[in-house]
Amino acid sequence: MSLSKLIDETLLEMVNVRNEPVQVRSSTRISALVDAAAEVIEEVGVERMTTAMVAERAGASIGTVYRYFPDRIAVLSALSLRSMDRFLRQTRENILREKPSTWVELMLVSFDTAVEMHRTEVGFTSIRLGDLVTYPDVEPAGIRSARIADAFAAIITQDFGVDASAELTLRLEMSVNMTDALLVRAFIADKNGDAAIITEARAIVQSYLAQSAA
Repeated sequence: MSLSKLIDETLLEMVNVRNEPVQVRSSTRISALVDAAAEVIEEVGVERMTTAMVAERAGASIGTVYRYFPDRIAVLSALSLRSMDRFLRQTRENILREKPSTWVELMLVSFDTAVEMHRTEVGFTSIRLGDLVTYPDVEPAGIRSARIADAFAAIITQDFGVDASAELTLRLEMSVNMTDALLVRAFIADKNGDAAIITEARAIVQSYLAQSAA
């Protein structure tokens, strides 16, 4: 699985989480609702977000929210999937631009992309990359961190000729989980991120992955 394939799967899940197929005239409204959800979550957190808050922030009726999303979990799941999609797209773009010379450097590009997302993507720190919010009816493909790790393993095998063993793939997944948790800690009280924690977290992830590269 490549990042491109995982992006395609994520987009399909984003469509399936909704009540009805997305048509051109609906896409702007749906995007506005998800944007509103991100803003509400940024202010009050995942637990306190309600569909009524989303409707009010988007300047829409509660019926409009339920037209596209069956419940608040579906709204959260759509936002979570969109965050994952944007992270994957930006990671792919950064990898192509920076052309890392080793697979460990490739994973650090992913880490740096996550830092960028926490700083620029509204609601990203609250939603995260993990399985904090999922919608099982349309996300049957497994744990997200494992899917991301599989995508990176495929790239590493193809571009660096490294055997993507079960041990390496597990380490990749653990690095995704570590990045997720440590960066939330860095950004939870500081919108720009605690520089010392980010530096330490990057060093931890790099050291952990380097053990497999040795």
